[in-house]
Amino acid sequence: MKSTPWEVLFKPTKNKEALILSHFEAIDISYNCPTCGGERATVWLFPDTAMVYKDECHNNTVVFKPKEVEEE
Repeated sequence: MKSTPWEVLFKPTKNKEALILSHFEAIDISYNCPTCGGERATVWLFPDTAMVYKDECHNNTVVFKPKEVEEE
C-alpha cells in the first residue's frame, strides 16, 4: 500500500491520554485526504512503526510510514 505524506503538528501530542498510552511517544500529524485533498489530522501513537488508518473523510485507508532519520 502506498504511503501517505504527512507532517508533524505537535511532538509530543497534545492528547494526554495518547501520551500516557504510548509512554510519551505519540505525535500529532497532518496530511491531505487522498481523494479530495482536504486537510486532515490525527494522533500517531507509535511513530517509529507504520500506521494504517481509516480516514473518515472519504472512508479511505491511509498508511503512514516513519520518515527516514538522517545520520549525522
